[in-house]
Amino acid sequence: MTVVGNFDRTMKVPLYIFITVLLFGCKSIPIEKEHIDKRTEIDFYETGFIKSIGLIDSNDFSKAARIGLWTEFYDNGKLKETGEYKNSTYVNCCIAGPCDITYSYKVGEWKYFHENGQLKAQGVYKIDKKHIDTTCEGGDEIYVGYLNAGWEFYNKDGTQMTPTDKEIKEIEESGIIDEFDLLRK
Repeated sequence: MTVVGNFDRTMKVPLYIFITVLLFGCKSIPIEKEHIDKRTEIDFYETGFIKSIGLIDSNDFSKAARIGLWTEFYDNGKLKETGEYKNSTYVNCCIAGPCDITYSYKVGEWKYFHENGQLKAQGVYKIDKKHIDTTCEGGDEIYVGYLNAGWEFYNKDGTQMTPTDKEIKEIEESGIIDEFDLLRK
């Protein structure tokens, strides 16, 4: 029997298989969970008013794992927005290799309000995929909600209006939240 280092020839094949699985088995795939444990998350302004309230997937360690109904408020206590989230993951390259980053995206009907309490916008998000740059080569694709022609916008007096590109962009950009967004807040 020929011995190479501390391994004989019969040990080389399992070692090569193990290394191959280790190198190529790190690509993560979003998994649909059959059962999600939910917990209520409440954030407050320094004034004591509620900033946001909603459900988080308690199986995920990230506050970005928003699911179900969420409601956000202005610092004066008035309603800012309300609607539902779903969550998913995208792949980022971390120090130890590829890792899943949790994000949540807005789905279904949402309502947005001006600081005076008047309805600002309402509509149903159209869900589609969007390519994003990540620290991994080639980036990844995420689900994101887009506004469509069915959305209605209102000025601070409650009169229906045609939105500016800035107003549309502001609402679309608020359509996802991930762990990095939460760190910046």
